Amino acid sequence: MRNKIISVIVLAVLVGGGAYYYFYYLPANRIETIKISSANAENMKFLLAVVEDKGFADKNRIKLEVVFSDPGEAERKLISRAQGVEVGTINPIAMSSTNQAQNIKLRAFASVYNTDQTIMVKAASPFYKVEDLKGAKLAIHPKGSAAYTAYAVGMKVAGLDLERDFKLIFGSFSQNAQRLASGEADASFLNAVATARLLATGNYREIVNLDEKWNKIVGSPMPFVDLAAHEDWVLQNPNKVKRLQKAILEAVAFIRQNPGLIGEYKSLLGIQSASEIKLTEERLPDIYPAQWNTAIHDALLRRAFELGLLKEAPKEELFID
Repeated sequence: MRNKIISVIVLAVLVGGGAYYYFYYLPANRIETIKISSANAENMKFLLAVVEDKGFADKNRIKLEVVFSDPGEAERKLISRAQGVEVGTINPIAMSSTNQAQNIKLRAFASVYNTDQTIMVKAASPFYKVEDLKGAKLAIHPKGSAAYTAYAVGMKVAGLDLERDFKLIFGSFSQNAQRLASGEADASFLNAVATARLLATGNYREIVNLDEKWNKIVGSPMPFVDLAAHEDWVLQNPNKVKRLQKAILEAVAFIRQNPGLIGEYKSLLGIQSASEIKLTEERLPDIYPAQWNTAIHDALLRRAFELGLLKEAPKEELFID
């Protein structure tokens, strides 16, 4: 009897040990940490918080170690692999331009949000469409930034030129919102969250949504921020790439199905009032792409090259299926 009990215990230990090894040590099942350099933006913080808090990271057996910085610094850390960064946020046009200028091979594999910027004016402003703003003072992100590049492409497609047709004032979203409020700027490019804050006051209105304008002309959304990594890392870490892709897409589907999450994360998003929350619920979920679409990314780069905003047409596949 004693020998039988010992045999059962040994068997249980072996089975339990085998299960532990299967779930935690086999390459396909162990949890893998991914170090991400991300732009310090509310919409990115919200998405990554949902990935972690709602179990999509755990489900896909990844752990995210995120370093938040200003957009330019976040891209620099990705490019230089600073502090062990593996993956980073970057605009697709900026990625192509960086590859060409620095002779590196960044590759994007997940889209985190489309262009969500709008041009805002005061409610009493005489401007009602973007063409009315010719010669006006327009607050915008600095030259060389991903946002500026996206604006330039969108406006060129609409038949306008940022440098020729407007008096530009450069700053961050918060600075540009303040410049609009003070009258230093006639209009300001703002993202979905900042737009919701202003609209909630009743003192401002929207002239144009850049993504909607692009969509009407081109027939697809305008990709704005992707997750990318150096090609050698992508090839060496297929599990991490697939798991991160899947976690992002599952989190996006969850956000789109549950816009009430906005209220849960109102502090992170910097919104407070019921009207701010409601407007953010209406606007923010739609900026997150429901699928990874390499074709619309290729189309964006072709158009950027045709418009003279890329020195060379990409000669390699930059977007990983």
